Amino acid sequence: MDKLWHFLAGMVISVVVGLCINPVMGFCAGGTAGVAKELYDLYYKKTYINIKDIQFTASGACLGLLITVLIKYLWHEISQI
Repeated sequence: MDKLWHFLAGMVISVVVGLCINPVMGFCAGGTAGVAKELYDLYYKKTYINIKDIQFTASGACLGLLITVLIKYLWHEISQI
């Protein structure tokens, strides 16, 4: 269940930032959030960095990038009608 939350967090961050600023910036923000969360766990919770958590967050950010590009493309096409 933890991996699902990482995936969803990466995707939501990517879509929100991607729609507000730029799709690539959204992807970067989603991936950075995953790394930041693991660094938080390492330094404050005193646990180890979980590479799989970073991978799932980045995967969600990647899907968020695709969703954002699709939304922006469709919005552009609809606004042309």
